[in-house]
Amino acid sequence: MSDSPEHERLDVGPWAWDWFCERVLASWYLLVPLALLITLAGGARNMLVRGLVAFVCIVALRLWDDVEDLAHDRRHYPMRVLCRLPSSKGPRSLAYVGLVASCVPTLVLGGEYAPLAGATFAAAAGVYEARSVWPHLRVVFAHVILLKVPALAIALAFPAMPPRVVLGRALALYGVVGSYELLHDAEARRSPFALALALVDLVCLCAGLAVWLLHDRIFP
Repeated sequence: MSDSPEHERLDVGPWAWDWFCERVLASWYLLVPLALLITLAGGARNMLVRGLVAFVCIVALRLWDDVEDLAHDRRHYPMRVLCRLPSSKGPRSLAYVGLVASCVPTLVLGGEYAPLAGATFAAAAGVYEARSVWPHLRVVFAHVILLKVPALAIALAFPAMPPRVVLGRALALYGVVGSYELLHDAEARRSPFALALALVDLVCLCAGLAVWLLHDRIFP
């Protein structure tokens, strides 16, 4: 193996900060608005606290997703921080700690659907496992995993928010996030499932906006 600096494996010590700079700070203009949208979907009360919880959860989910994507990323993005680590044990453990840490305030701040956050994370673990069994469906599973975003919005929703409004906003949010992923990910755009996924995103966006904005007329 080459001894050049660009091929030198990172020490375990600084990897967390290096990863944070690479995958969070470099994408703050996407992650901060996403945390804001998740928070707004559940109402405007306690926005600062709920927004911070949402952001911590997003960071933990991003780390978890990067860990589960290591086999793929080592082929396509070999210079990423996690791809240069000798083991994924540390990042995986930190991701789990972050998810658990974000679940606790979610249960405190959220309403009756707060446990949905933990259930969603457990379901995501199953989807990640299925993705490793059927790698040709990677793009589809990636879209399914995006359900963690609206689920988090519902879990963090202020208890007094009308459930139909929260559901509508969460559906619309899924449509927005899914559409962005299709536009941003070249592999997803080339997938034979791209058109079907785009239609799903469009339906979710339209249905979510309808339920959110017209819920009084749809559900008299």
